[in-house]
Amino acid sequence: MKVILVNPPYINFEGMKESGGHAMPFNLAYLAGYLRNKVDCEIKILDTEALGIGYKEIKDYFAHERPDVVGFTCLSPTVNHVFKICQIIKDELKLDCVTILGGTHPTILPIEVLTNPFVDFAVIGEGEVTFSELVQAVKDKRTDWENISGLYFKRDGKIIGNLPRPMIENLDEIPFPARDLFDLKLYRSAPTKKLTEEQCSPIQTSRGCAHNCIHCVSKSIWNRRLRYRSANNLLAEIEECINKYNIKEFSILDDNFTLNKKRAIEVCQKIIDKKLPIAWICFSRADTIDDELASIMSKAGCKKISLGLESGSQKILDIMRKQTTTDKGRQAVAILRHHNILAHASFMLGNIGETIETIKETINFAKSLDLDNATFFITCPVPGSDLYYYAKDEGFIASDTPWEAFAPLTNTSPLLVQKNLTAEELVYWQKRGFREFYLRPIYVWRKLKQINSFDSLKTMFEGFRIFVRIMIKKA
Repeated sequence: MKVILVNPPYINFEGMKESGGHAMPFNLAYLAGYLRNKVDCEIKILDTEALGIGYKEIKDYFAHERPDVVGFTCLSPTVNHVFKICQIIKDELKLDCVTILGGTHPTILPIEVLTNPFVDFAVIGEGEVTFSELVQAVKDKRTDWENISGLYFKRDGKIIGNLPRPMIENLDEIPFPARDLFDLKLYRSAPTKKLTEEQCSPIQTSRGCAHNCIHCVSKSIWNRRLRYRSANNLLAEIEECINKYNIKEFSILDDNFTLNKKRAIEVCQKIIDKKLPIAWICFSRADTIDDELASIMSKAGCKKISLGLESGSQKILDIMRKQTTTDKGRQAVAILRHHNILAHASFMLGNIGETIETIKETINFAKSLDLDNATFFITCPVPGSDLYYYAKDEGFIASDTPWEAFAPLTNTSPLLVQKNLTAEELVYWQKRGFREFYLRPIYVWRKLKQINSFDSLKTMFEGFRIFVRIMIKKA
């Protein structure tokens, strides 16, 4: 029994190439780690994006490997590429294998996914248990798929959806991600997230988010539930990374590592007590940062925090249901810098109710903060978010809009174009935001002073290349 897990291509085909570094498809690492603990099978991972390969190379790979099961992680912008690879496998190569899609897009639109003739199954929501049970059934040549929760499938020309699978209550029961199945040299952080040139690995300490932001798809996957790994389990994985892979830099993938202050402090204190020589970056809301937490995070190796500040207009923040304030954002950045933690912030332009004046507020707000770097996104109505359904109901999304367009950094024209701003104006103000933030003499001088090695110079050059790509983007 051979199982191949696939991270499909996207950026190398039509996105903003190199804008996001090359992040390990961590969901596949978790899936592989769980599967090999439950089913006796051979597992390989094909990361087409990191390898930079296209359909010809993918076809050659499958012609050689001839797997029994192929599982795909599938975001909305990648789904058509997934369909194409399934067609290559089943139609062109005529392989007798099962194709399974999981991830955000199949979870949101399982019936649409299964209308494709080359897709056999869709795994909904948290995938480890469902996928492993399905692979075991395939291995045993069983077809009692109705007994597998969290699964959509086809039988006699009909699409059947089973009951949802309950979430895994104890995350400590999940085996560590299978990092050994990846060529770790292929992966690197985006320039805005990079700390050093050392090997960096993602790591996840919790699953889910309790908030209800209009633009976020998280609640459609996790139902606003939060589950945490124990601090001891997390530290065991960190120590494995240090001892087995010589990895000492981590990017925490949690939606908000700082949401549970007591638990975050516990994790940091254990890192300090064990004297682990690590550096790490995480995501946070502005309103969960305070002096006590920032202080211990800094001592535990936190070098940078990425804040979702989103807007400099309180009116827009309220419409987005951020449940925070611009003052909280300003305070959070000041606290981080006081504790020698670098601050990155993301901003969104083109939300509901956005005007040129509110965009100016956002750009001026970003410039007023002591940020190490900032990213200005054009708001994308990601499928599964409340913003997506709003945009569909209001007629902003055409029925023939390609899924590739649903990406935060892309060469395609903005999707959410409302009466106050044209697509051309959104692109103009996005470029202007980047220009005004990064081309300030005081900012340039500060960054030049930070160059203390060839690696830091290289990181700055990578950031400049991305800046140039954004500047030549067309509406």
